[in-house]
Amino acid sequence: MEELNVYIQPFLIGLGVGLILLLIVYISERTKRGALKNEIKTLKNHLQNKMEIEAEATENRRKELERLKKENENLRITNQSLAQKPGRREVMNMHVYQRAIAIMTESAQGFAPMWQRALREAEVEIEKSDQGASSFIKKIIPTQIFGGSSDAKKLDSGEEFDDAQS
Repeated sequence: MEELNVYIQPFLIGLGVGLILLLIVYISERTKRGALKNEIKTLKNHLQNKMEIEAEATENRRKELERLKKENENLRITNQSLAQKPGRREVMNMHVYQRAIAIMTESAQGFAPMWQRALREAEVEIEKSDQGASSFIKKIIPTQIFGGSSDAKKLDSGEEFDDAQS
């Protein structure tokens, strides 16, 4: 029996030390696991808050986009109605005649054909201006300030007139 005691005593000591180490490791892992669960819970809360904030921001952007679309449509309709008001066409014709008169003062040779040509050129320029192809400033300020067009300079020099007579 004594021989058995010799073998059992170190075994029991080893088993006791192993169980103590197992208990220490189990307790430390249990606390780590609890800390990780708390961290996961905190991260889930942060994620939930972030998603709520982003959803609110997206909703606000969608509402703002809808509001801007409605405002854009209202402005487009207002612009069309203002363009169709009485007197608008007369103002456009006044701009056409203003431009035609400016061209005619630059070159006054053969008034009737030149008047028709100048009137057509002025109408084309006003159409371009309405479409945004030419600047608004040139439509308002007479061309004498900016200098004449190349066609008018040709007429002043007499090149086109000589070609027409030939």
